[in-house]
Amino acid sequence: MRERKIQLCIVTPAKPVVDWPVEAVGALGSEGAFTALPGHITFLTDIQPGLLWYKTEGQNKDLAVSGGFIEILPDKAIVLADSAEYLDDIDVERAERAMKRASERLAAAKAEAADAEHDVRTDISRATASMNRAATRIKLATRRIGR
Repeated sequence: MRERKIQLCIVTPAKPVVDWPVEAVGALGSEGAFTALPGHITFLTDIQPGLLWYKTEGQNKDLAVSGGFIEILPDKAIVLADSAEYLDDIDVERAERAMKRASERLAAAKAEAADAEHDVRTDISRATASMNRAATRIKLATRRIGR
């Protein structure tokens, strides 16, 4: 009997991350956590920043994602992620430095907004997104290594 799998395709703006068959895939969507197995009903949802996992050859593989979308089909899962990194590849010190820089940029943008001389919504949005990405990396990587 042939083992049933889902073809998982994870793509970020920088590069394709995964494109092979898996036994299951799961993440946190706007309606809560989900797991998709072969034959799953078709659906589309956003992916919340956090953990995306898949199971292949009996082992779970964990990635930190900073958001995106996933389409589940009975035989395929397509992920369009803002970023996706294996937890083992996360440099916690680098993520902490990025968090500090983003926090400083956010504080500066908010101070400029108080002057109301120019529109700084883009600066605030970018700094907030950068902080969220760094916070997700730190949270997941430190949980993995038990810090």
